[in-house]
Amino acid sequence: MVVQDQDRVKREMVTGPNLVPAVTKAISIVRYLNDRPSGGAALPEIAAALDIARSHGHTILRTLVAHGWAHYEPSSRRYRLSSGIAADSASALASRTHLAATRPHVDALAAASGFPCTLCEPIADGSFLIVHTTGEMDSFVFRAPVGYRFPPGTAALFKARTAWLPGADEREALARWMPQRHSSFSILEPSVMAEELAMSRRRGYARSGGEYVEGFTTLALPIFSRDGQVLLVLTVAGRDQPIAPHEPQIARLLARTVGAIHRELDGRPPVGFPAPD
Repeated sequence: MVVQDQDRVKREMVTGPNLVPAVTKAISIVRYLNDRPSGGAALPEIAAALDIARSHGHTILRTLVAHGWAHYEPSSRRYRLSSGIAADSASALASRTHLAATRPHVDALAAASGFPCTLCEPIADGSFLIVHTTGEMDSFVFRAPVGYRFPPGTAALFKARTAWLPGADEREALARWMPQRHSSFSILEPSVMAEELAMSRRRGYARSGGEYVEGFTTLALPIFSRDGQVLLVLTVAGRDQPIAPHEPQIARLLARTVGAIHRELDGRPPVGFPAPD
């Protein structure tokens, strides 16, 4: 009887009189697809798993596709979440105040360095969501839109997020790290990544030399919140040859930009974090 009552309460919480059933079902579908980021799911699977009529599920999925929140692959008849949902919710993840204060600094860095810049937010699953990107200054640079999500462990982003963590937190992050081969330069050994993190601290910025996309160099630094947590990661990227002779200057500009953002947001970087010269 107690179990039945608990089940009844759960059902009422989801389909109570003050809730809109169609919205509840749409949210359930979004969450279901979010748990299947690579393979997606077909309508019959979604309908069966969520106990939704196929006709109703199809209508919801068509609506999500029309608004750019989902993508439909005709050949496999499967649905996947698209970057549109992340783009539309970006200001809910990184607060609108933080983004409004940070974007002008990122745009100024791109103009001063001559290379595209990207602002990413670390997500709980280890991935990195693009919340701001500068204009296309080099058509050959890999440029992803706002809402694109870099996979967990993505070279420069992972290094920047992890290198300045306290020792125990860094070791925990390394223990959870799941390396992936994106290029022939991708780091796959924990001991090598640990040395890269130490090198990032000595150098004063994180660096990827073709580890995600061959032929491209990425420089990165984390941006800390008022409570000392990594709030965002700022990157500057370019093709190896054009960026190489300017790397020291770009690194100084990157540190100055992050310093200016910290002053504006009252960010609290840890002891030993590179100070702008």
